[in-house]
Amino acid sequence: MVRDTANAVNPTGTFIHGRNSDAANASGAPYPRIHVYPFTQDRDPSDTFKRTSQLLFSFVEKDEGHQDAAKREVIIAAMDSLSQDFIDRLEVDYETDVEFTAIRSEPQYQILEGVSGYSLSITIKSQVGC
Repeated sequence: MVRDTANAVNPTGTFIHGRNSDAANASGAPYPRIHVYPFTQDRDPSDTFKRTSQLLFSFVEKDEGHQDAAKREVIIAAMDSLSQDFIDRLEVDYETDVEFTAIRSEPQYQILEGVSGYSLSITIKSQVGC
């Protein structure tokens, strides 16, 4: 679900699932990048078919660090738009199967290895088929 949505809204970019080192190892992969970090899944012992996952994403573009603040703002605005497209697509494609709650986003200014963009946290509640 997450990979399919990321590839749909970012067809010329890269989807990464894993740790920061996994993203660093993909240094030659194209931008923009959508990165979902490792996550945990909660299971309700009284209802074995329900799962709740708290996911953390980053939506980033290369930020060389020597451009002015106006250029960085353009990067951040574009990644904000990409993250919103991602949420919108998830909600449309999976609204009958999954509940999305606790959606929170935050701009990121030149984080990790020279990228800027947006982080997104979202809680996904799903029902697993029998």
